[in-house]
Amino acid sequence: MTEAGDHALSRLIGKDLLLLLLYAPGKTGEYCEKIEGRTLLQKMVFLFEKEVYKKFRYDQLIEEKDLPNFKAYYYGPFSKQVFDDLDFLIRLGFIEATISNEEVEEGEEDEYQLWEEQTGLEEDLGIEDGLFEFKKEAYTLTKIGRAFVEQELWPQLSENQQQALASFKRNCTEVNLKAILRYVYQRYPETTENSKIKGEVLGNAYPY
Repeated sequence: MTEAGDHALSRLIGKDLLLLLLYAPGKTGEYCEKIEGRTLLQKMVFLFEKEVYKKFRYDQLIEEKDLPNFKAYYYGPFSKQVFDDLDFLIRLGFIEATISNEEVEEGEEDEYQLWEEQTGLEEDLGIEDGLFEFKKEAYTLTKIGRAFVEQELWPQLSENQQQALASFKRNCTEVNLKAILRYVYQRYPETTENSKIKGEVLGNAYPY
């Protein structure tokens, strides 16, 4: 992450992007609005890279090599790094995870288990023995996390970049996850070639 007190010279990294997404105002216009679920956060990072990163000159702040690398997995574009970074920031005390009240959508549990398998934690959590119970989480910044973003990250963004990020978060959080998945699957079909839920995502008319 960026070094404290060095706004002018520091560069941002992938972990900083998660913090900025959680800090930016969303559908209510309030800062630090929560994001519901790892899968939504995963797809938001993917769409940021595709539709916001270069258009709004974020490439001047974050080097492309520091962004998560997405591949076409069983549930659309997936990057292990996004979940790794989220887990790191939770353990660091910058992000708080609470149980979400939203319904678990198709593929959310399986995508989480895919990350656990790639991380090698599935045995520790009892996934292989059928003992693991998936619970959807909502993510918000802690007091420490918010202070870090306000002091070290948000000031590095131009006003145009701040507005673009807020608009992006609002667009992603105003609709349900099904709508986001459908948009991703239709707009970026190359990321769905290995998807196990392609029929379910594209075969239903999801409300926007």
